[in-house]
Order: sequence, then structure tokens, then C-alpha cells
Amino acid sequence: MKLLPVEREFEGRTAFVLGGSSGIGLATARLLAERGASVAIVGHADDTLIVAKEFTDDGLKAVGLFGDASQSAFVSHAIDRTVQTFGGLDILVCSAAIHPVGDVLETDEATWDRTFAVNVKSMYLACHYGVPHLIASQGGSIITVASVQATSNTPGVCAYATTKGAIVTFTHTLAVDLAKHNIRANTICPGSIITPMQEHFAKANGNGRSVEEMYREFAKPVPLGRLGHAWEIAELAAFLASPRSGFCTGAQFTADGGLLAGLRIF
Repeated sequence: MKLLPVEREFEGRTAFVLGGSSGIGLATARLLAERGASVAIVGHADDTLIVAKEFTDDGLKAVGLFGDASQSAFVSHAIDRTVQTFGGLDILVCSAAIHPVGDVLETDEATWDRTFAVNVKSMYLACHYGVPHLIASQGGSIITVASVQATSNTPGVCAYATTKGAIVTFTHTLAVDLAKHNIRANTICPGSIITPMQEHFAKANGNGRSVEEMYREFAKPVPLGRLGHAWEIAELAAFLASPRSGFCTGAQFTADGGLLAGLRIF
């Protein structure tokens, strides 16, 4: 297979980025668009439209769609709108998430249900409605964003960590079930990444300490000595979306600065 130069490797392809208006999702949507993709930026608030306009103002191909990604009607509409606007679908990036704090006693039922709805059900819906269009395109790539918390978690993240474990398993099922359609599915497990979600988590756990102090605290167990950046995860997502990763499916790609390696005791 002849590969296009990296800087234009997604020309003629369409990406649907769930959770694309902030954090890792936004960085990924931006990178895919800069490399030629037409991108549907899907977020939960109307600032998604502002983000999409910033893309188009920069000469990138994008549309903004906002709504509740845990609701079937919205996701079905968003997929249809994407296909109608850009003529097809080739890449699904599932990055929508919320991060409540609390152990099993502190997490009420409504919080548990909402976390699963946003973090897991949204991915199911995006794939349920999006995969038929990937099949129509003779294949494609699905990238889900989980977390190192899927396997090794800190205290007080009961609902969040459980959803991240579910995402890894869900991605495995996609890889096995969809391989016959030439559709690949992989999951990224980031460590601590500087995003609005990380900032919110730092504030919720700071006990009066500044966000910067909390970031330094979060970085202490990381062998590289720092937190990651959203653009670094976006680069990995772009690799997994491209033919350059053509033999990768059903895999977990950890991007945590060595955190899990440093915590292992043999």
C-alpha cells in the first residue's frame, strides 16, 4: 500500500470525534483536520459550534454538533449529519467522558448511572450508528480513549475507573467482531494529561492547594517527571487512525510517561 505523506494522510477521509470540543478529543480533532480530514466535532455544549468555527476560520473542514451523547436520537442524528455533510465516514474517535470523585460508598446511584451513560454508552451509540458507514467505506478505524485507571487506579474514582475498564473490553469486542469488515479498533490509555478534566480533578482534590501544586504532586510518580499534553495523545490517535498502524487492532496503547512501569513491583 502506498502511504500518503503524514501531513496530508487523511485527505478525502471523514472523522467523527465524540468529545471533540475539549481536551484530548479537541487535540485529536484538530490534528486530523490539519492533516486533511473532514471532521465532525461532537460535544455536549453549544461552545462546540465555536470550536468548529475556529476550525473553519483556519481553513479546515469541520462541522460542530452538540447534544447529549448518551441519547440515541442525538447520536443517530449526529452520525447522519456527518455522512450527509462530508459524504461518508472513515474514522470514529470516542473520547467523551466525565470524571466524578468518590468511592463506592460516596458514589450515589445517579452518579454511577450518568458516568456509565456518558463514558460507555456514548461509545456504544457512536459505534452502533457509525459502523454501518465504516463498512460502506470498505473499512476504517475506531479509537477509544480509556485510561490507566482501567487497570491501576487511585482511591476515590470508583465510577470513573470502572467505566474505563469497560471501555477496554468494549474495544476488544469491536476488534474481534469487526475485523471481517476491515475495521480496526484500538484503545488509548493515557495517564495524567493536562486537560480541563485534569484541572477539575485537581481542584476537587486540592484541599486548598493550587492546580499547579496538584500537577506537581500528580507528576511525582511519573518516571518522565511531568504530566502529558493532549497533543501527545492526539499524535497517537492519528497513528491509530492511519494505515501506518494497519496491523494494529484490539490493542491497548498506554501513554503515561512510564507511570505504570514505575509502579510495578516484581
